[in-house]
Amino acid sequence: MEEGLPGGTEKEDGYMTPLTELLELFVDTAEKECIPGERISLKELNPSGGLYAETGEGFGTSVFYDKSMVRTIPILILCRDKDQKKGLEQLCSICDYFQRLKTYPKGKTFAWLDTAVAKEPNKIGRDEDGVYHFSCILNCKIFY
Repeated sequence: MEEGLPGGTEKEDGYMTPLTELLELFVDTAEKECIPGERISLKELNPSGGLYAETGEGFGTSVFYDKSMVRTIPILILCRDKDQKKGLEQLCSICDYFQRLKTYPKGKTFAWLDTAVAKEPNKIGRDEDGVYHFSCILNCKIFY
C-alpha cells in the first residue's frame, strides 16, 4: 500500500482518525490476503490499469450514551484492466474475502464489526483502447 493518504492524515502524535485507519487497514489486508503482488492506490486510478479505493458517505446506526456510535462506512473499489476476467476476479476475491471473515483486523481507533457487499463487482465501462472498468462497494460496520 502507498504510504498514507494524500494530504497527511496522521497527526504529529501519531493519532489517525478511524476512517483513515479503516481505509488503510482495509487496503493492507486486501493486498496481503486477496491480491498478492498487486497494489491498491489511495491517490488515483492509474489510466494504464490497477486498483483504487476510497471511502464513501458513511452513516451512524446506533448511538450510545457516551456518544460512541456504530457506523457503516462504504468503501468503493475501482479497477481498470485490459484482461476482463482478471479485473473482475480481483474485485470478486476482495468482496468474497471480507464478507466471509469471521474475525476482522484490529484497529487502534475503532473496532471492525462486519463487512457486507453493497454493490457486487461489475463492469462499468470500457475505454476505446480496450481497457475495462469495474467497481464494487463494501459496507464496513465499525464502532468508535
